[in-house]
Amino acid sequence: MTDPTVDSVHGTPRDYGDTLYRVYFEVGESENIARDAITTFLVQRASDNPAFDCDASLLHARPHGYEVDLPMQLIPEVVRALADKNMAVYQVVRLGGV
Repeated sequence: MTDPTVDSVHGTPRDYGDTLYRVYFEVGESENIARDAITTFLVQRASDNPAFDCDASLLHARPHGYEVDLPMQLIPEVVRALADKNMAVYQVVRLGGV
């Protein structure tokens, strides 16, 4: 039996589950600063939370940004990590579930 409460928040900002979503971050990359910021964030997050298994090789470079598989609640945290490095974020696109 499916819990309607869980189904109603799946894929929304209130989704605190461990479902992974492929997310594209379009950034103004310069000298791999954005790549390093995302990678550092993911590695740090994985060390802080062993349940979140992350490998830096899961970050895929695209012509104007990067794609990575993330739980919903980490998407704004990646944006924050980029902003901390003064990286311009032009768009964030959730491409779908993994």
